Amino acid sequence: MTDRFARTDGSTTSPCNTTAGLYCGGTWRGTIDRLDYIQGMGFDAVMISPIIENVEGRVYYGEAYHGYWPLNLYSLNAHFGTKQDLLDLSDAVHSRGMYLMMDTVINNMAYITNGSNPATNIDYSAFTPFNKADYFHPYCKITDWNNYTNAQLCQTGDKYVPLPDLFTEHQDVQTLLEDWAQETMHTYSIDGLRIDAAKHVSPGFLKNFDSSTDVFMTGEVLQREVSTVCDYQKKYIGSVPNYPIYFSMLEAFTKGNISDLAYKVIEMKTSCPDVTALVSFSENHDVERIASFNDDITLAKNILVFTILFDGIPMIYQGQEQHLKGSATPLNRQALWLSKYNTDSVLYKLIAKLNAIRKQAQKLDSDYVKIHSRAVFQGGSELAFVKGTEGLQVLLLLSNQGASGKPYSMTLPFSFNAGTHVTEVLNCKNYTVDSQGELQVDMDAGEPRVFYPTKYLEGSGLCGYSSANISLVELKTGYHAASSHGFTLHGSLKSTTWALLGLSSMIVIALAAI
Repeated sequence: MTDRFARTDGSTTSPCNTTAGLYCGGTWRGTIDRLDYIQGMGFDAVMISPIIENVEGRVYYGEAYHGYWPLNLYSLNAHFGTKQDLLDLSDAVHSRGMYLMMDTVINNMAYITNGSNPATNIDYSAFTPFNKADYFHPYCKITDWNNYTNAQLCQTGDKYVPLPDLFTEHQDVQTLLEDWAQETMHTYSIDGLRIDAAKHVSPGFLKNFDSSTDVFMTGEVLQREVSTVCDYQKKYIGSVPNYPIYFSMLEAFTKGNISDLAYKVIEMKTSCPDVTALVSFSENHDVERIASFNDDITLAKNILVFTILFDGIPMIYQGQEQHLKGSATPLNRQALWLSKYNTDSVLYKLIAKLNAIRKQAQKLDSDYVKIHSRAVFQGGSELAFVKGTEGLQVLLLLSNQGASGKPYSMTLPFSFNAGTHVTEVLNCKNYTVDSQGELQVDMDAGEPRVFYPTKYLEGSGLCGYSSANISLVELKTGYHAASSHGFTLHGSLKSTTWALLGLSSMIVIALAAI
């Protein structure tokens, strides 16, 4: 969220009254100066707030700091910066080998009536380019959010800031929006889009818009029902946020119902065309932060392990890495700079490790991101999944006991072949799978565990291994067992590898599959 991420002046003390819902001063220029913070966690993409000019003015709950009250498609939001600032942000992101995504509003415009009747007090000539009432559905207020006809033809705003609903069934409206999107993406080298309120857009146009832009796109369909979310993926848009799994994850880790998540994983996998194309998330700007449900940081760790290593494209909302505690909007939109961008925070470091192992798995296993996770164990408070090709798989073991959990040992069956040496990468502890194919695991304080075959850790940058770019073939053929890290180099490969290690000052990017 651009306004709440970083200020141009670099301040880490400037106040921001989250409750008031006012602009706090975050900018594109400030984001440029904090890209190290994002990349330090291993992310390879940055998604920014909608960029276009928003309506000016205040109502009792705030102003358009969030970017979702559009006024003029052809002008930028001056609160966030200038055209040159946005071009510089795009250049800075791409110079690091990262992607730039943009949040986008195509469902509506916005107008401040401040309590007067929206049916008679909207001046449509104020909008660009949709400057007459014919571009919009006739005013009506949504009365049933689960009635899709009602939700798509009526307005999502209120009597203070009505959001006139664009007539997206009309070809002229479609063409204007598609042309604007293509021109904007070309000008600023935008690599992907999030479509706000996609459930409220005419489904036919949503499908056309997805096809016309030819980039990665995900569309917000805020529903917990599996059938609805999967139906959208089947018919209209290739990716949506995985809300059914999100709600089930809350059941598992904040309400103690671990079995609900196991069942929901199977339901999603059998109902959606491709769960690996959905967005995996556990916080965003529309929902309560995890710490507002339960402040236990161990539960937060388990949730992040699941979010990043489970099926889908992980999307982490700023502030989750700092364990921020805001509840419902607007309290979940804190100014990140007040955390002082603490790179020593527990969850910041955890995310970096999770992105590193995800990158390693993806680098060595070309099928990794497309293979569905499968549950291999479910206990009273534990759930284990494996993901990846056999022999190269990642095993994640989750617990909902929280920090009050006591030490104990447990047995995981049939996760790796007998005799396989595996490393628990969050604590760098080595294990060997026994002759029965069972893994004896030490648990304590509800901490999550992530296992990976030890012989494939070289190149990951984890647990003392280098981050050199080592291929799977080299790992299979160029090493033999040794004592320190389980490997030693030999022959001509050694000189090649040390040449790579000489580049240690270069940043290694953890690739998320988009």
